[in-house]
Amino acid sequence: MQSRKSEKGRQAAKTLCEELKTLIEDKWQKHDEGWRKVPGLNLHVITEDTIDKNCFYTLSIAIIVQGYKVIDIGSLRYSYGGDTMIVTSVEIPTSFRIEGACKEEPFISVSLKLDPQLLSELMEKMPDSLPTCDSEPNAFCVAKPSAEIVNAFERLIRLSDNPQHMQMLLPSVLREIHYYALTDGQCANLRALCIQDMPNQRIARVVQWIKEHYKEPLRIQTLAEMSFMAPSTFHAHFKAVTSQSPLQYQKRLRLHEARRLMLYQNYSATAAAFEVGYQSVQQFCREYKRLFGKSPARDIAV
Repeated sequence: MQSRKSEKGRQAAKTLCEELKTLIEDKWQKHDEGWRKVPGLNLHVITEDTIDKNCFYTLSIAIIVQGYKVIDIGSLRYSYGGDTMIVTSVEIPTSFRIEGACKEEPFISVSLKLDPQLLSELMEKMPDSLPTCDSEPNAFCVAKPSAEIVNAFERLIRLSDNPQHMQMLLPSVLREIHYYALTDGQCANLRALCIQDMPNQRIARVVQWIKEHYKEPLRIQTLAEMSFMAPSTFHAHFKAVTSQSPLQYQKRLRLHEARRLMLYQNYSATAAAFEVGYQSVQQFCREYKRLFGKSPARDIAV
């Protein structure tokens, strides 16, 4: 009986994903960007393949309704297609590519930035019987979306069609999505982030500190003390959650910020390197090319 019920739920979710796809395509074709009024909401329609795009995934939930995507996080690779939910519990540097996208069959997804305060408020009211994870939950979770959360996303997008509806109903629909994400049996990574003094929450605090102090030299001992762990334990937990070491994480932050400064604020490679904390321009150029596939000079020229 339980198996039959689960199968029925999966079929309902797939049907709703098709409806969500139609809605997003319709807004894209009509150049309707009213959805931008919803804080943290993004609709993505990509009509051609992309190769090794580097970016940071923030605390968020996304639903892919059509297409195929490959993501590399540290040493881990995730490949997934339509009817897939992605939950990111800690901001992490990634590289990704879209495969098989074209105008006739584009890659289509919707994403929403999650509110950590709302997650914590909801988590305090959750029953202790929620599923837990035996191992260290990774910051990145790939799962099948429930019918409830797909339906909530569709209603969230449609709110932008009516300003009065959005004013009155937006908080409740956002709360609903946060609730469904937390209670989904597959999203132990999100729940672990919200439980006071759990290793994942401590690592999330350290990640936030690194983001705010990425220009400064990192001392593992200091970070370990901040997380109330022994250095070796901290290092293991950090890598389990983010799939990379603290130094690798800091390096990605520096390189992404340097690229932003060069592309959008007209910094030279030398100025950007020193601005983000590098002591050697040669080392900066080496590591930049290793990550982005081009030297800083070539990247700026493009």
